Formats: sequence, C-alpha cells, structure tokens
Amino acid sequence: KAVVSTQSTGDIKNAFAVKVYEVHARIALERLDTTEYNQCQTRLMDLYPQNPATGNPREFLTYRILYYIYIKNTSDAMKLIAELSPEESANEDVQFGVAVFNAWSSRNYQRFFKLYLTAPKMAGYLMDSYVQRERHATLQTMVKAYKPSVSVAKVSHTLGYPDTETAMVYLNEMKVTFTNAARTAIDCKKTMIET
Repeated sequence: KAVVSTQSTGDIKNAFAVKVYEVHARIALERLDTTEYNQCQTRLMDLYPQNPATGNPREFLTYRILYYIYIKNTSDAMKLIAELSPEESANEDVQFGVAVFNAWSSRNYQRFFKLYLTAPKMAGYLMDSYVQRERHATLQTMVKAYKPSVSVAKVSHTLGYPDTETAMVYLNEMKVTFTNAARTAIDCKKTMIET
C-alpha cells in the first residue's frame, strides 16, 4: 500500500506503476476489499493507454465488467461492452465477463452460477463479493415460481453449490421450511425469504 501511495503522490505513470497497481488490485480482490480494488482499477484505466503493451488490460477489463455487477451499474456495463474493440471482444477473459453480465442482467440464474464455478484468474474473488446477494435473489424467485415445493437438489444445482450438504448450510441460514423430515424438498408455500 505504501508503494501505491508513493506511485500516486509522485504521479508516476510508467510500466512499473502499472505492475504495482495490478498487484495491489489483486491483493485487494483476495481480501474482498472492493473499495481498494476500485481505486486501483480507476488508476489502471488511466495508466493502460499511456503504457501500451504493458500489464494485463484485458484481464482488468473483465474485472471492471464484473465490478459493475457488484455495484449494480447496468448502464455503464452495457456502455463498456458496446465499446469493446474486436480484439477485446475476442479475449477469453473479456468474453467471460460479458457472459456473466448477460446472465446476470437477464436473470439467467443457472447460467450465472455455472459461470461463477468456472471463473478464470481472479474473477471468482470479485464475484464472491456479490454471489450471496444473487443466491438470495434467486432463492426468492425459486420459492415463488416452484410452489408447492422444490427439491433441495434442484436448488443446490441452480445456486451453484458443489453439493447439497453445502447448500443445506445456506438453506438453514435462510430458515426455509422443508416438506419432510428428510429435508429433501423446500415447502414453497410456508417458506418466506426476506428481501
């Protein structure tokens, strides 16, 4: 953080500054510090044009798309996606970010969580900052749509959990009502998911 502070106060805009901000941004992602990450991302947006062929601009472009989901900024995400160059659009990381945005914005929950499980590089860390919010919204929708009941296996799969045991921890936290003692299905009529 001290090196980043020196970089910004000294107004250094070279390849080394790009490297420092990328490393610091990755550390912020690992720590789920989205405020610190966004400060680095903002600085990187200024540094990349001044330092062509330096750093990982497409990787961080992907993170910017995913960050827009975190802050629920659909309009800026759509504008950014619309302005992608052919080279950016052809990049696998960027394609992943666009696919996640499309799944999220169209409320294609199953696709969203499937993508989450295959997130490249550090995209999963950024998605971790909002995946529970999206699981909550998805569970609300499922409880309304699947009356009278929905299987725990279906919910687990849709919400992108690796197994039903892990999903059960979440479902217990959400205080869902089950249809039977074996707890294999959720009673959608009796389950209330708070907004």
